[in-house]
Order: sequence, then C-alpha cells, then structure tokens
Amino acid sequence: MKPITLLSIIFLAITLLSCNRSPSINHTTKKPDVPKPLQDDNKDFSLVSKSRGDNLVDAIYFDMVKKNSDLRKLEDKMEQFNAGRLDSLKAFKEYDSKSDEYYYAAFANLDRIQDSVIKQRLREILINSQKRYVEKVSKFTSIIKRMDDEQLSTANYYQTLRIVASLSVIEEYQNNGFPDSKSADAISSQSSKLNAQTKKLAEKYEAKAQEKK
Repeated sequence: MKPITLLSIIFLAITLLSCNRSPSINHTTKKPDVPKPLQDDNKDFSLVSKSRGDNLVDAIYFDMVKKNSDLRKLEDKMEQFNAGRLDSLKAFKEYDSKSDEYYYAAFANLDRIQDSVIKQRLREILINSQKRYVEKVSKFTSIIKRMDDEQLSTANYYQTLRIVASLSVIEEYQNNGFPDSKSADAISSQSSKLNAQTKKLAEKYEAKAQEKK
C-alpha cells in the first residue's frame, strides 16, 4: 500500500504544479506592415507603377487609396465627374464649334472680295453677328470658365493631397524600417584596413623606387 500512496502523492504534486504554471508571454513586438510600394522584393508592383508612369509618391498614394475609404470615395467622385463633365458639355461643344467654324470661314471668304466698300460693310455685319452670338452663349462660357478655374484649383489640391498623405507613410517607413548598422560597420572596418594596407604597400614600393634614383 505504501508504494501506491507515494506514487499518488507524486502524481498529485505534478498536476498541481502544471495547473499553477503561468503561461509564457511573448514580448516580441510586431513590426508594422511595410506598404507594398516600399517592399524591396515587390517587383510586380514596380513594373505596374513604371508602366503607368507613377513615381513613388503616386505609388504610395494609390496603395493608400485601396485601404482608405475617404481617399477611395474621392477617387470615385473624380472619375464620375470627369466622365460626366464630358457628357454634359458635349452638346454645347459641338454647337459652339459650328459657329466658330462658320465665322472663321466667313472672314476668310471676306478677304476674297476686292471691293473695299463692300468688304468693310460685310466685315461690320459679321463682327456684329459674332458679338450677338458671344452674348447668346455667355451663360455657357461663364460656367465653363468657372469650372476650368475650379478644376485648376482642384488639381493643385489633389497634388497637395498626394504629397502630404504619402509623406506620413514614408516617414513611418523611415522610423520603423531603419536598417541595422552592423553590416555597414563591418564593411567600413574592412575599408579602413584595406586603405591602410594599400597605403603601406604603395609607400614601400615608392621608397624602393626612390632608392634607384
């Protein structure tokens, strides 16, 4: 009976120790994910970027667009606006081009008239007609002018957005992706030794050359 009792006590002690053992804690800090454009081995992304003409600012920005809903919504709205702008102004552009083409041709034909009195009279008629047409389409031209000014401003802010948005990404990469200096220190040490050895041999053979003079 004694051996059985002793074994039971040992088994119970081992069980209690196992239950009370604290779970191991992993103190390893997880490094933040490196954005795709900044990954050294991302050859496919580099080829796509080069084919589109993107630089690193653009590549980082468009990578952010995939992950950021606000940027993605802005890109969608820009795409919709550009497509809608062309469709909305198509009818007026075609209408306006006919009048521009007509007046250009009319003034060209006017130069064929040899009679100066008739030519001057017709010139005034054409000029007045053209002025009336410009007044007629002034609402459209004002809208187009305002949109052109706004689009220029939008383009400036858009480039600003690309720069300041991507800047935060590259600065985070600079802080978290700083390489270990051990390899650089090692090669620097080799460089110093190589320089000293080369200098020593050069001076040695230079001295021999001097002795022969």
